[in-house]
This record gives sequence, C-alpha cells and structure tokens, in this order.
Amino acid sequence: MIDISKLFDPYSRQARLFPGLLTLFPIILTAIAWFPRLVTSSWGATLVTIATSCGLLYGLSVLSRSRGKKVEKRLLAEWGGWPSTIWLRHREEHLPPPVLARYHAFFVKNVPLFVTPSPEQERADPKAADAMYASGVKWLQERCRGKAYPLVEKENAEYGFRRNLRGLKPIGVAACLAALLISVLTVVWRYDNIIPAVSSFSMSALLAALAAIKPAAIGAICVDLVALTAWFTVVRDDWVRDAGDQFARALLACCDTLEVPAAAQPASSGKRPRRASTATGETRSRQTRSEGGES
Repeated sequence: MIDISKLFDPYSRQARLFPGLLTLFPIILTAIAWFPRLVTSSWGATLVTIATSCGLLYGLSVLSRSRGKKVEKRLLAEWGGWPSTIWLRHREEHLPPPVLARYHAFFVKNVPLFVTPSPEQERADPKAADAMYASGVKWLQERCRGKAYPLVEKENAEYGFRRNLRGLKPIGVAACLAALLISVLTVVWRYDNIIPAVSSFSMSALLAALAAIKPAAIGAICVDLVALTAWFTVVRDDWVRDAGDQFARALLACCDTLEVPAAAQPASSGKRPRRASTATGETRSRQTRSEGGES
C-alpha cells in the first residue's frame, strides 16, 4: 500500500494531488466495478506500485498545478487582479472603511516604502496603486506562513485545490464521458437482453434487464453521472473566486494579530533613510512565491 503522506507534503496533497486523483476517479471506479480482479490480483497491486515508483502520482500533481496556473491567468485578467489586492482598494466594498483604514495604516507602519494611495491617486493611476497594495500583500504573505497561521495555510490550500480542479475540468469531463461510454459498451457486450428490453419500450422488461446487471456496475454509472453533473454545476469560475476571497480575508486579518519587531519596521522618513532601503532589499529577496496561492 502506497503511503502518499510520505511522498507529498500536506499542501501538495490537497492542492495538487487530490484534484488530479478526483479527475481520474470515474475511470478508476468504472474499471474496478467491471473488472474487480484489478484490485484483488497481485499483478494489479504490482502495477500500481511500479507506476507510483515511476512518478505517476508526482506527474499527476505537476499536471494539476500546470493546468491550474494556466486557468489562473485568465481568471486574474477577468477579476482585475488578485483578490487580496482588490480588497485593499478604496473603490471596492469588501471591507468596512474603518477596517480598510486600519489595514492601510498597518502597511504604512511596517512595510518599507509603503505609502497608501489616496482615493484620487487610485482613480488617476490604478496600476500604480495596485502595485503598492501588492507590495504590502507580498510582505504580509511572507510573514504569515507555516503552522503559526493555520487559517492562512488552510485557505491557501483550498484556493489551490479549487483552482487546479478548475484547470482540470476539461479532462475531468472527458474522463466522466469515457467512463460512461465504457460502462454502456460493457453492458451491451455482457448482457444480450438489454438492447431488446430498451427497444420494446416495456418498463417491466427494462427493469428486469437492469436487475441482471451487478450492483457495483450500476453504482459506478450513478457516480459517473453525479461527477459529470458536479463538473458543470460546482467547478466554475465563481467557485474559485470564492476561495480567493476567503484567502484574502484570512491573510489580511493577520494585520490585526501579526507582531512585527521594532527592528524590522521601516525607519521614519526623517531618520536614517538608508535603513529603509536596506530593509526593502531584504524584503524583495524573500518575495519568491506568488500571491493568493501556490508558486
């Protein structure tokens, strides 16, 4: 039995591996339902072990991430930026004005060279304003990682899971359709009476023919139909955006709890300006991961 906890860290399992496994789940379930010896036979277990050893699970997680990153570019263009940046804008209404002012004040106090754009400046040059907000978010994100910030880590993994699953949606839909096709062809091949029962338009004959099909196969077909429905009704752009907003809420809330050592705070404009410049360089060197999700 493969212990995936030894192959992937918690974030990679939830945000990268699980979306890939869910995408292939209809195919796997259908194969097991119609060919149960794949599970009980020793060669089936050997095949799984060899595939895992050859990097199948790792390749699946890489595919999941790459597909998610691809769809993320489109989503960010449609949203107008990262949710955590959007939430800091004056013109947005995600945060009450007092809370927004408190977060801006936190960044001014702690982030080197951060100057809160006024509403007028934001309207005149929205790109420059967003760049300033993004610098504050990046600074905050680098200091709110790890087990000390469980809610941020949880929402970050949730966003990664939804984003990657959205990226895998075309493959997931194709997998469901393929699984249903396999089931239909297998039913026609194994049960000769199913076609005459359907052609007769007799409900009793149809029910009798369906009763002959083994329950595991019927269950697999039902799961495939539910999965296909979920791909279209649940895995949507707004589903990903909701996770992005939840991550933004959790990350920005750290402004009220994060304790920044006095030595790490930028120097005031009238005192030792070189220190602010040095702190800025150190902060930039740590900004290596993307905002709002995995790198």
